[in-house]
Amino acid sequence: MQHGTIHVLLVEDEEAHAELMQLSFEARDDIRLEVASSLADARALLARWTPDMAIVDSLLPDGRGLELIREMRSDLDCPIVLLTSHADESMQAEAGEAGASGYVVKSEVTLLEMPEIVDRELGRGDAPSS
Repeated sequence: MQHGTIHVLLVEDEEAHAELMQLSFEARDDIRLEVASSLADARALLARWTPDMAIVDSLLPDGRGLELIREMRSDLDCPIVLLTSHADESMQAEAGEAGASGYVVKSEVTLLEMPEIVDRELGRGDAPSS
């Protein structure tokens, strides 16, 4: 994969979580993060922009993140990681069936490790660390 700017869609309605993830990406000038706080906002962004990767929260104010993952999977060929607040084997299985390439349980640590998760999902093992 090329090592230019990576465009990542973050769909997260909890402001504190979104801010923590944005903070984790600040040191990375090779990753550009676009944030949406609902399915509607994400759909509007996707109508005019194509991300290299998406990170989608499982529960949003206007629906489930799995809905968006299914929609994205039918139109895009990019890694999509599902974020959830609770570890749940059935949710993990459903995420895989919907087309998610990854599944992450939210914690302060995992939210701060998002740049490394992006690198892993995109096969960028030698990318700069934050």
